Amino acid sequence: MKRLLSGVLMPALVAAGFLTATLPTSAEAQMRELRFAEFGPNRGTRAAALEWLDQEMRDRSGGTLGLDITWGGALLGAKTAAQGLSDGVADMASIVPVYAPGQLVAYEVTDTIQFGDEWVGMMATYEFMTTNEAALEEQKKANIKYFGNYTTGPTQLLTREAPVTTAADLDGLTIRATGAFVPALEAKGASTVSMSQPKVYEAISNGSADGSTTYYYVVKAYKHYEVANYITELNMGQVLAFGIGMNMNTYMSLTPDQQALVDELGREFTAYVAEKMYNSRTDVKAELQEGIDGHKIEIVQPTDEFRASLVEIANADVARWKEKAAEKGMDADAVYGAFAALVDKYTAERDANGYPWEAESN
Repeated sequence: MKRLLSGVLMPALVAAGFLTATLPTSAEAQMRELRFAEFGPNRGTRAAALEWLDQEMRDRSGGTLGLDITWGGALLGAKTAAQGLSDGVADMASIVPVYAPGQLVAYEVTDTIQFGDEWVGMMATYEFMTTNEAALEEQKKANIKYFGNYTTGPTQLLTREAPVTTAADLDGLTIRATGAFVPALEAKGASTVSMSQPKVYEAISNGSADGSTTYYYVVKAYKHYEVANYITELNMGQVLAFGIGMNMNTYMSLTPDQQALVDELGREFTAYVAEKMYNSRTDVKAELQEGIDGHKIEIVQPTDEFRASLVEIANADVARWKEKAAEKGMDADAVYGAFAALVDKYTAERDANGYPWEAESN
């Protein structure tokens, strides 16, 4: 009887239209949602870019590929993202190599040059991560395929109690910092602590930190304007070792067409975020000065001498990265030179042609 029901009755009912609500269509059966681990909140420029990516992926794949985004570090936090991605906890994730020491050292070279242009930095990083042999070999060992890039934009200094405009103002403060900013700030008398951006709010609120190296979009996205009062506009280098990776096994399990789409979207996503971050910097700065929910941030300018001294110390920190790279068996000078050459390439392209979105708007 069961065989009769499945072999005769079920097809008849489907043909009559009685079971269409319970049986999936072929498009639904083929839809694959990639688990995406995002440690940031579902707000701000970066979150909007991820939602754009999800929609583009669904549209261009004909509804066969999309993202299932878990926000706020619920799946993987900032410090666990790279290793979790490597282990297959997520199919894709936002990653920050500095929080996974020794795993993607070649990627970290992108943080060693002090310049603040979002588009130049992101396009240079994308080309570096998709063509440089040392970077590709590290990805292979980590079981991670680089997808695309974010940027923080130029680095600023957020403080709670008082503005910082000279080196003397830093003396005795505890500042959250990473990378080259650690030796730069410590040389001026500050103590530094390491923590991910989602934890900065609490640290400043409870007094365990007096401030943080930061970026305009972060101050808004994480509501740091509620616990701090000043931003020193250092306009120093950006964090470019900050992007999206895909588990290599996941990538290899995609169809050839889906792999081609992922590769295409990676570069387009990087260019899209560069435009949005470039434009949002001015907008967010104005919002913070005007006030959000009754909280205003005062923007102050550092003395030229103070900023120049920080840049000099930060640039000297390239030697620290080269030591790490040498320990990994890399030709550190060659890797650094390859990235620096790409920065020069895209700087020249910008100077000659302007930004792509400017040409598109004319």
